[in-house]
Amino acid sequence: MQLRITENDAFITLSKPYDTRTTKLTDGQAGFVEFLSEKLSKSLFVIHPLDQGASGLILFAKSKEVSTKLSELFEKQQVKITYYFLTEKKMHTPDLSPTFNVSSYIEKQHNTYFNSPSKEPNCATQFNFIKPLGKYFLWCAQTQTDRPQQIRLHAKKAKIPILGDSEHGGLKYFRLALHAHKYEFSFNGQDHLLESELPPLLSQEFNSNIEAVLNENYNKRHMLYKISTDESYRILHIESDDLRADILNDHLWIYDYSKHGLSEADKKSIATFASLKNLKLTIRHLLGRGQGVGDLDNITSVISDSKTEWQATEENIKYGLKIDSGLSAGLFLDQRENRKWVQQNCLKKSVLNLFSYTGGFSINAVLGGAQEVTTVDISPKFLEWSKENFLLNQLDPAKYEFFIQDSITFLKSNHKLDRRWDLIICDPPSLGRSQDSIWRLEGDLPALAKHMVDCLKPGGQILFICKLEKFSRSEIIDLFLKNLKHAKLEISRLPMQSLDYELTDDLNNLMKCFLVTKIN
Repeated sequence: MQLRITENDAFITLSKPYDTRTTKLTDGQAGFVEFLSEKLSKSLFVIHPLDQGASGLILFAKSKEVSTKLSELFEKQQVKITYYFLTEKKMHTPDLSPTFNVSSYIEKQHNTYFNSPSKEPNCATQFNFIKPLGKYFLWCAQTQTDRPQQIRLHAKKAKIPILGDSEHGGLKYFRLALHAHKYEFSFNGQDHLLESELPPLLSQEFNSNIEAVLNENYNKRHMLYKISTDESYRILHIESDDLRADILNDHLWIYDYSKHGLSEADKKSIATFASLKNLKLTIRHLLGRGQGVGDLDNITSVISDSKTEWQATEENIKYGLKIDSGLSAGLFLDQRENRKWVQQNCLKKSVLNLFSYTGGFSINAVLGGAQEVTTVDISPKFLEWSKENFLLNQLDPAKYEFFIQDSITFLKSNHKLDRRWDLIICDPPSLGRSQDSIWRLEGDLPALAKHMVDCLKPGGQILFICKLEKFSRSEIIDLFLKNLKHAKLEISRLPMQSLDYELTDDLNNLMKCFLVTKIN
């Protein structure tokens, strides 16, 4: 997927998604600017940061010199900024003009911004009432000053607090309904008018919250990326506590983690969304947030099409997907950037893929020019599925190795045979069951890590990925290294995920991954 940016010699603009911080909190908690700098391989400088909850246009300079000049325009109030927002409040007095100004002195104390009534104003906002929008009200706010939380604080002062801004009196909602729509300024003798399309929330009426959430987040992904019609991507991830939603070619796959399952009304709203997007629908209800073992977790399936198998594409690679073969359709989309990394970093290498599932990493290794690829999984069904995926991509599985075996058992036997690999990919489940035992990553990881390092060539690498929910990335690294105190290893980061998922956050992200290099 290609980022949807507007660019010239001096600066870049892009629409920031809502609930995305602009700059990093710590080294392991990246912001939007760090994400863009990595993906575009450019140093970028934030000119006008947006609140984490807000969406909309954001401006990045390509050099410190341009950053200084553009920042001066904001400081001198030579940039006109237009926002749109929703409120649940009607205009507070019948005779209030639909256009009015609010000014105040905004200051910060103890990490909180507030209007200080005892000081001369240092900023002003013009509000324009636009129209009712369903049960809410659409407003435009324009300013040439640049104070943190200015629109939110002035909306509160005007008694029209922004929907979703509970900090300033707004009604609780799934997002802060505030969008930076337009910048107008002159720079280096040229006039610039930069715009970001209004999201569905600020331009359409919705009959239910779940309908608004799906449309908003489908749009959020398409504002960020140019997405082809056959691409696979996630449209709902951290934006909902109870739902995840994937688009897999022409299918909408819903993971329902709610305690009692979706209501009939919510199912109808989801079906309406799927129909409007020409998508077939599967809703899968998972007990215990899918943390149990096997198909026991899957208690309901709602399928709108009789086909149980279809094909999907990710980064021009084809995958066969199935409705009736486990909790997932057969492709974990959160591994997209890791799969891309494998394809870009395995030329002429020997590659071992453990806990291989349906073989996505193995296919990327082959397409990346790996000299040999070995695929290991304890499930015969998944290995056959992997071979089917090889064939879908015109790859002959007979040219590569597939082993139906427990990964630790495989590593032990190959260590005795003195066999080593350049790259080992390991994406183990947190919990699994075989005929003889139950696998628990929390307890088995130190031994697994030791066996992998034993089977690694000098200078070789381990791509390790896991989803131990209650552990931070640093805690998992400590667990990985528990039995490797004397090994010479280097731990490094992998590329950030695509933003259909989330920014790197070592404390809060479910998926933790790192690269282990064996020092010669």
